[in-house]
Formats: sequence, structure tokens, C-alpha cells
Amino acid sequence: MNFDEEGQRQATMSLRQLEIFRTVMIAGSISEAARLLFIAQPSVTRILQLTEQRLGFLLFERIRGRLHPTPEAKRIYEEVESAYSGVQRVNDLVRALVEGRSGKLNVVCSPSLGVHLIPRAIAEFNRRFPGLQIHFEPLTHNNLIPRILFGQNYLAVSMFDIAHPNLVVEPLARVPIVVAAPRSTFGQKRFVGLDDLAGHAWIDYPHDTPLGKVVEDALDGAERPVPIVEVRSAISACQLALEGVGIALVDPFCASDALRSGLDVKPLRPEKRLQVSAVYSHAEPLSHSAREFLEILRQVFADYPA
Repeated sequence: MNFDEEGQRQATMSLRQLEIFRTVMIAGSISEAARLLFIAQPSVTRILQLTEQRLGFLLFERIRGRLHPTPEAKRIYEEVESAYSGVQRVNDLVRALVEGRSGKLNVVCSPSLGVHLIPRAIAEFNRRFPGLQIHFEPLTHNNLIPRILFGQNYLAVSMFDIAHPNLVVEPLARVPIVVAAPRSTFGQKRFVGLDDLAGHAWIDYPHDTPLGKVVEDALDGAERPVPIVEVRSAISACQLALEGVGIALVDPFCASDALRSGLDVKPLRPEKRLQVSAVYSHAEPLSHSAREFLEILRQVFADYPA
């Protein structure tokens, strides 16, 4: 290393030296700076002297027992304060992110989950992080996957199987498929068997849709009734059942409490379950706020009387 490089290397200040220098500038004396930094006064003096030796000029003039910053010290201090302001902004941002006061939570979900379960989780999240903006949107399966793949920082909650190399799938809960029927259709039965479905008007879904495939699996090889109405949403199926049109296999989340009061909602036997999962892009790991939301959502699922 030549002399110029050595001289350039030495004419720098370490972070500790910058901290000592800044504190002395603010405090106006070595003794007060030592008190603020919780270190011994001789340590402050020694670090200042070493700093001045390294720089090759004085930072403070000692006049009648008082420190007076040199013009060079004043110029350095202006830059130091600018740097510290930047560090403070970073720390403020970090605290805001941790406390949920900054950023945005983007949640999309299967339509049935958007009836009351996801809103319930959002309400709890909002109580904990009232300053964080939330975007919430129920989407059909065909629209949900592109939103995660091509949107920015989206968290999806889906009731249907998703297999894609660019998506991460985290299981949240397994929930039973239930039968939605007009009130008193099945009397005092606690459960509805496949044989009990015969003879009732049938509400179904297109066979090539996620719900249609769920029904096919639930029927477990039994003959599929000819539908009187075909819909694309379990929410629509529940509403039609409420109107007395027929019965349908649905997830347990599609009916609100008010809707359930006018329906028979009974578990299917043999039992079939849906896997509810959180889904997000491999390219965009979940934010701190999204992880907090998932923890709340897991608790909502655990408390839900499905």
C-alpha cells in the first residue's frame, strides 16, 4: 500500500468516533458527553484525541477550560446530523412496520371465505394494527391465482387445491363439507348420508369447476343427481336452498348466521373435508403484517364452529 492510500485510509472516523464526536458537540463538554454515553470521562478524552490524530487536525479548541468546535468540526457535524437523521428515519420505519403503522395488507380469498370468516380476521387485525391499510377482495378461483402471480404482495386464502411451481401453499385448516337444505328437510337427523340425498331437488355446480370437483369427490362414486339449478358459487347455492329450491353440498363458511337460521346445515357422512390454505408468490415472501394476519386467521379457524 502506498503513502496516499495509507493516508486516505487513516483519515476516516469509525462509527464509535462519530458517536463520541456528535455527543460532545451536543453536550458542549467532555464530562456531560461521558454522562450521556454512560462511559468514563477519560475514555471520551482518549477517543477524541485519537480521532484528531487520525484526521490530522483539531476538532475542538480548549480555551479557558471550555471546548470550542473548530470550523472543520462544525462542517463535519452538519454531515453527521444528516446521517443520523437518515438512521432515525430507518428506525422510525422499522418501528412502524413492526407496530403495523406502515405498509399495506392485500388479501384475496375464495368467495365463501369472504362472507364472514375473513372479515372476522380482518376486524381482529384492525384492532391490533389500526393504522395499517387493508385491501380485501373475494375472487373466484380462476381470478385468484393470476392475482397472486401477477399482483404485488398479495396473500390469498383458498378452499381449493392449488399446485403451481411459483406459489407457496401453507395449510391453515381442514373443514367438513356440509349439506345446505331448506329448514326441516332432514328432520332431527344429526348427519346426512349419501342415501338421504335421493329424492330431493338438487343444486349443483359445473363439473369442471373447483366446487364441481369437490362434489364429485364427496359423492364417492355414487350417482350424481341431475340438478334442477346449476350455479358457480356455494353462496348462491345456500341462498337457493333458503328459498326452498333444493339442497346442495357446500363448504361451512358460505352461509352467514342469518342465512343459517333459515336452513338445515348438517354434516355429510361419510365425512369429506376441504383443505383451506394460505397462498402467496415464491418471488414475494410474506411481509411481517401478512404473517401477523395469518396467525390471527389460524385462531379464527380454530374458534369457528364448523
